[in-house]
Amino acid sequence: MSYRELIEKALHGRSVNQAAKDMAMQQVTLNRYVRGDRLPDYTTAFILAKEAGLDPRDVFMTLAQEEAKRKGLEIFSEGFKSLLSLVKPRRYWVPAW
Repeated sequence: MSYRELIEKALHGRSVNQAAKDMAMQQVTLNRYVRGDRLPDYTTAFILAKEAGLDPRDVFMTLAQEEAKRKGLEIFSEGFKSLLSLVKPRRYWVPAW
């Protein structure tokens, strides 16, 4: 998933203003994420994951890839991505929602 797809899923077709209200976030802040001017912090990434109906681990991975791309780095090779896809959550892991 790309950063753009994450943002679109989190918005659910809502305006930035309405989505920001629903997520208890400032509109200016969410608009910066939507435009791609800034990347969200961990707490906000968790909120976006919940809004998008995605596993937070996938969202954190997407954000790490986006940040690396912006810095001109290749941190996740295809082989590494394949290994990560095999990781299963521990039995006692309970989602926050």
